[in-house]
Amino acid sequence: MQRITIGQISRVRGIKGEMVVVPLTDDPKRLSGLEKIFVSKDANIAQFEIEEVRTNLKSKRLKERVLLKLKGVETLEEAKKFVGSFLEIEKEDLIKLPEGRYFIFDIIGLNVITTEDKEVGTVREVISLPANDVYVVQGEQQEYDIPAIKEVVKKIDLDKKVMIIEPKEGLLD
Repeated sequence: MQRITIGQISRVRGIKGEMVVVPLTDDPKRLSGLEKIFVSKDANIAQFEIEEVRTNLKSKRLKERVLLKLKGVETLEEAKKFVGSFLEIEKEDLIKLPEGRYFIFDIIGLNVITTEDKEVGTVREVISLPANDVYVVQGEQQEYDIPAIKEVVKKIDLDKKVMIIEPKEGLLD
């Protein structure tokens, strides 16, 4: 079963086993809908039931953070063992995205070709910017920054592992 990393435990909070999580997802509230989670550290993986998740934290210090309480982790000392651990979910537990939206891990590795069937390269990274994402594509000779906009990206076929683009003038120079 493939698992997806959605957060990392950065520190503990309080004495009752609560942990502060840095979300690695667009929606920090995503953790709230889960019943179980995998905790992974140094090649060790354990599954836990989630006792409580708190979001919308008002503290500036905890901005963009989530408080997590796992069943069976009751003390500060027990929680400290998990600092640095990654939180993972099974791929089947992922939320369903609207049509035309994709997870970053689905985009990385796609072969990129133009609408004229010219090979461009392979997506090796996705950079999230305020205006739009940028796909970093490694070609044979150089790297290209492809804006993730409808005017350029014409089709993404995850089954065929291909992205078809219509490059604007100068984009592939």
